[in-house]
Amino acid sequence: MLFNSLPFLVFLPIVFALFFILQNRFRPLLLLLASYYFYLSWNPIYLLLIFSSTLTDYLAGRALGVTQSGTNRKMILTASLVANLGLLIVFKYGDFIITNLNTIRSIWSHSDTTLPALNLLLPVGISFYTFQTISYTIDVYKRRINPETNLLRFALYVCFFPQLVAGPIERFSSLSPQLKGPFKLTEKNLSHGFRLILYGLFTKMVIADNIAPIVDDAYLNLTELNSLNLIFVAFLYAFQIYCDFLGYSTIAIGTARLFDIKLSANFQGPYFSQSLSDFWRKWHMTLSNWFRDYVYYPLGGNKNGKTKNIIALALVFIISGIWHGANWTFVIWGALNGVFIILEKVLDFDKKSKNLCLAFCRALIIFSLVTLLWIFFRSPDLSTALTYFSAIFENWQLPFRNPNLEIIILLTFFIGVDFTLRKSDFAAALDRLSWPYRWLTYFFLIFLLLGRAGTDLNPFIYFQF
Repeated sequence: MLFNSLPFLVFLPIVFALFFILQNRFRPLLLLLASYYFYLSWNPIYLLLIFSSTLTDYLAGRALGVTQSGTNRKMILTASLVANLGLLIVFKYGDFIITNLNTIRSIWSHSDTTLPALNLLLPVGISFYTFQTISYTIDVYKRRINPETNLLRFALYVCFFPQLVAGPIERFSSLSPQLKGPFKLTEKNLSHGFRLILYGLFTKMVIADNIAPIVDDAYLNLTELNSLNLIFVAFLYAFQIYCDFLGYSTIAIGTARLFDIKLSANFQGPYFSQSLSDFWRKWHMTLSNWFRDYVYYPLGGNKNGKTKNIIALALVFIISGIWHGANWTFVIWGALNGVFIILEKVLDFDKKSKNLCLAFCRALIIFSLVTLLWIFFRSPDLSTALTYFSAIFENWQLPFRNPNLEIIILLTFFIGVDFTLRKSDFAAALDRLSWPYRWLTYFFLIFLLLGRAGTDLNPFIYFQF
């Protein structure tokens, strides 16, 4: 991935070197400038959005810190939420809302008059930093944390560059104390940081980027592929999106570790889950925890009876689908996840089994279900998704195309590694190996990166959210 002016591999060492040369009081400023440079490389004008979100929630936090009146505190919180969600709705969902309003208007009034589209570019990372600032304001309102009085440190919390555009979504109580220092240059931070960056590059460039052209080609030729080929492509996409997002998160966590900052884990072997509920506890964990704490619990969670619990779950997953994108495919994807999780709760299927054979069968069922639901997520529109499902049932007579053997070998290797790391991370796992095996692992991953990395430019999937 390149910035507009400097390659990432030049940008990071420069920031890293200056970080440890400067005194403690200048380090937050350096990281903040690096974060703004990172965002500037995408679209300079959108710095105004991140400035406005930062200033709005900083002032809201300060106001909540000195206001005792319950009514006034609610007004401050409401103003902050309206400002943040308003920007998100306009820039991410504005054209989606206008398109659907025009459709409804044409059906009911048979009018050819339409509302003009906004045609706004989606600011990269807006969903992530908006949720991060919202969590801060709510936590100050609930008096879980004290408001930040230093604008520079708060701005750095909002846009710390490793996790700025695609998470993990950090809580103020976790990230802010680390940004205040003191920072330490240690062998463990360096070794763990570079290990995680190496593993993140492997999952993204060797696994996800080699799968991407196969999936893209399949979606352009759905009616020409055999049913088994389509099932295999759905299986491949499940690992493409996982390795793509896992790769970014791991690189972000590793980069932050170089600066003596520990970000939250975002994945924990989700495809080995025995229930859909467990899958969502292990997939994009910081977002799942955000929805749990700021949507599910305020709606009553599981404390107000089964009916309200079902409503809360349904709303959480519909909102989660909408969060992922302005398209009905995402809404349906989120809603279906909610439906199946509710069925799990009703049928008491969300418990783990200690029987290895039963546990394997349950994990296989959940993986298959998640894979089928990803078809809605990947499809550009509902028509494509429905075509995909119908082609799976109808295309058995078409000639079967032999799958790419290299992809199967690479995926088999990755699945084995991911199973091993399901309760740990790559950096910590290597600590348990002797130094010859560690270096053999480094050389093997570097060999794969140099010889088997995908050749096409494939931006991280979650950059679009």
